[in-house]
Formats: sequence, C-alpha cells, structure tokens
Amino acid sequence: MTEPCPVCESKRELSAMEMTPELVAEMAASEPVADFCGQDELDRRLSICGECPRLLNEMTCAECGCFVQFRARHATVHCANGLW
Repeated sequence: MTEPCPVCESKRELSAMEMTPELVAEMAASEPVADFCGQDELDRRLSICGECPRLLNEMTCAECGCFVQFRARHATVHCANGLW
C-alpha cells in the first residue's frame, strides 16, 4: 500500500477544521514572513479588506480565494481588487 499524499492529507485536515477569522489571524501571525509589510501597513490593509464587499466570512477574498490575513502580511503582494 502506498503512503497517503501529504497535500491531500493537509487539505483533509484543513477542511475538517472549523475555520474562524480568529483562527486564521492566529495562524497568519505565526507564519514567518520574509517580506512583512509592518504592523501599521497590515492594519491599514486589513481595515480596507474589512470594508470590501468581496470579503467573505471576514476572512476570504472572493476575488482571489486567499485568506486576507495571510496575503496582507506580504509587502510584495497586492490586493486582487487593487485596493492596496
């Protein structure tokens, strides 16, 4: 028997988790980011995301499908809607 695919296993684990905005924010905060934009810029970006009609469940961008708490942390990444 072959080993289970680690990617598929990770996806199963993630889909079984009850994702909340708080959990996603906690996970994002613990992710090491080489190009962190800085706390003030992160707060600004997340504030813009919070007002965006394309934000789903306070955590997912309907335009690109990302968790905004992860995407907004990177200085070299921009909003899929062009808002920041």
